[in-house]
Amino acid sequence: MKAAVMHGARDIRTVTVPDPVLESHGVIIKVNACGVCGSDLHVYKRNGQEGTIFGHEFSGDVVEVGAQVKGITPGMRVTAVGFKPCGKCFWCAQGKWHRCSDMALLGYQFPGAMAEYVHVPFAALGRSVFPLPDELTYEDAASVEPLSISYFSVNRAQPKENESIAVIGLGVIGLYAIQLLKSMGVSMIVASGHRPSRLEAAKICGADIIIDAVKDDAVKAAMEATAKMGVNTVVECAGTQVTFDQSVAMARGGGKIMMVGIYEEALAWDPLPVIAKNLSLIGCLGGNFPASIELLKSGKVNAKPLITHRFSLDQAAEAFKVQLQDPSAIKVMIKP
Repeated sequence: MKAAVMHGARDIRTVTVPDPVLESHGVIIKVNACGVCGSDLHVYKRNGQEGTIFGHEFSGDVVEVGAQVKGITPGMRVTAVGFKPCGKCFWCAQGKWHRCSDMALLGYQFPGAMAEYVHVPFAALGRSVFPLPDELTYEDAASVEPLSISYFSVNRAQPKENESIAVIGLGVIGLYAIQLLKSMGVSMIVASGHRPSRLEAAKICGADIIIDAVKDDAVKAAMEATAKMGVNTVVECAGTQVTFDQSVAMARGGGKIMMVGIYEEALAWDPLPVIAKNLSLIGCLGGNFPASIELLKSGKVNAKPLITHRFSLDQAAEAFKVQLQDPSAIKVMIKP
């Protein structure tokens, strides 16, 4: 089969690789759509991960089912999450595979869905493999994984309708966070980002105040919007030193900072403002596929405006360049 394989820093090539081998606990899925994730770009920019087949935001049709798998049949339209627990750590010994200390992830430690076919191990209906309702397209379904991260993070913040919440970083996860906050009736949503296309998308998604962080002082603008009180919660989706510092400065006393963005470099930070303002720094790593599927089905969240580019598997190298460099790109899809 064809797959997009990393050969070095910023070097993706579509080549022929062996077809995936079905394991008794797994399923093989024919891939119909796969998103390029910001986490993929972190790895894509450096050497040392040669041989990686990316792709963990995907959907397709089940074509083969392992003998031990129950409830999943060939022909099902699905999205899925793939992982392999180590089987050796403390949590695995307790039977709590989902907490494994050395979890291998699909698209990183074993081959992902930027290929014609992908093998999903330890397949379990409703836990790692999720059937699609008729209302969802394959592109919608490939959007479930990033939406699930936004859903987890926003719900972890426990927002209230009368609060003000800032979303910093307007990639797809930040934009989904805005849609979710809007659906919850949050009274003031402040969005801060750089690219004009994403600022416009933030407006479409429901943000009340849009800050162009290239032209304006994001902290000053947020403070002016909240009568110099600051926002109740910051959803930090960019993962940079600058945006972390902005989050601390924007948050009002007793506020929360939801740390969603993936940091490429360690932070240098002064804890005193966090202490003085009694802030809560809350790490966010998790998801909820069933809830995200229902949000897309109901129309409360719409993936379509965020999908800006589509490429074939043979064009995978161009897809990565566009996702990384094109100012108009929000979500790039590869469609084998």
